[in-house]
Amino acid sequence: MSRYSTRGVRRLVPASLRWLSLSVLALGSALLAPAAHAAAEPQTEEGPVATLTHLSVEQGAFKVGIRWSDKQPLPSSAKLLSQDGAGTVNDGAEVTPKPGEESFVTLGKAIQKPWETGWNQKLVLQGAKEESLATFPYNVNLDCADDKNCTLNVSAGAATNSEVMHVSTELDALITELEASHGEAEFDLVEEVAKANPRLLGEALVYSHTLAKLRQLAGPCTCVWQAVYGQSPALIGYGVNVSNANGILSGWNGPGAKHALTAIGGSPTGIGGTFNGMSQVTLRLNCTRWVYYYYWDVVIGWPGHPVIVLPFPRPRIVPCISTCAARFDHQGRISGSTFVAYTSPGSSASAREQATYRVDGTPLMSLVANNGTSFNQATGTSVWSNIGSTGRVDSSGNVFAAKSFPYFSSASVANGHAISIHGQARCPWGPNGHAAVWTYGTSQGIPQTNVLRSSIQNFFWQWGIFVIP
Repeated sequence: MSRYSTRGVRRLVPASLRWLSLSVLALGSALLAPAAHAAAEPQTEEGPVATLTHLSVEQGAFKVGIRWSDKQPLPSSAKLLSQDGAGTVNDGAEVTPKPGEESFVTLGKAIQKPWETGWNQKLVLQGAKEESLATFPYNVNLDCADDKNCTLNVSAGAATNSEVMHVSTELDALITELEASHGEAEFDLVEEVAKANPRLLGEALVYSHTLAKLRQLAGPCTCVWQAVYGQSPALIGYGVNVSNANGILSGWNGPGAKHALTAIGGSPTGIGGTFNGMSQVTLRLNCTRWVYYYYWDVVIGWPGHPVIVLPFPRPRIVPCISTCAARFDHQGRISGSTFVAYTSPGSSASAREQATYRVDGTPLMSLVANNGTSFNQATGTSVWSNIGSTGRVDSSGNVFAAKSFPYFSSASVANGHAISIHGQARCPWGPNGHAAVWTYGTSQGIPQTNVLRSSIQNFFWQWGIFVIP
């Protein structure tokens, strides 16, 4: 989605950049093609060591759910850490991994004073040797009954450097509508959002609070870096666990384009399913002119904590478009693996994984794996624009397995993706310097997690930007 698509300029640059590479990496273990095997428990994709299954603020504490794998060895112990917007660990708790079970962790000291440390934060799950098992960037926001009384909540997000503000796709779309309807006339941002969609009032307050901190210059058209993150399935995704006479279907879909799905046949009719997902990140120039602003006291309270009264800026703004074009460098990686195993002649199985990586709607990669094959590939490009640029991954995985006694069959798919965008601009009224935004996810285990993390780190290091995915 482009806020000023009718007025902005965007053009692609050939992908012959010094950092651009195209590589296909072999996965750590061979995948079996369809073949006859002795009657035994069928194998499946290993999947991730841990999956985050719950994320909420309850009774003033941050509650996180973690589901542990039952398909691969688990660490003897683990720790869940919460990092604030400045990257400082503000809470942590020990967790005991148990195969196939779900652990719930309560972090009572997390999400403290996000108005000081930053509204964009991160969870890190570490193993016994302090290795990273999973990371989960999230946004702290306000849930407001009205424009004077609010509590804290959390939602999934992408990761950025500190120069970038975060906006949800829903609020971004509403602000786009408001700007279009007001034209060049000024309007009270928080007031108009509250009228159009009261549910987004809290996020609009956080939006203005963040924007006020980043607006270091005041001019006729002041811009800041803005990231808009969208995914489907939303939040943390959802699980599937079906067991009947036709077989067993289990897996986890999301968040976004990440999924893992396994089918084990139980009858000649068989059992199967499909997971679809999408992850998208937009980095853009957020450009406005603040006519004036005033401060509005908001009461923030939640159980177990003292009530806090904080002044939030309430700006009256006029939208504008900077004539300063910025460069947006992209890198995307998509991976997928499939597995099938069955005994003939009384059984069958099939597995298919497909993914497409796009920049501003243009497909740069579209790859497919079937019945034991895999893919793992990266590419990228650069875009010049006075608006912004979007990286997106769409994925789809399908499995089916059928059998007749005493035969067996199984099929599984797993996948991964990474999206990275670097922005660079030098404009009279901001922003100046670099911006970084990225997101990634994989159900293919720790080796592929490390591949994705290294890919992101190496990409941004070209501009001297050190990130810890």
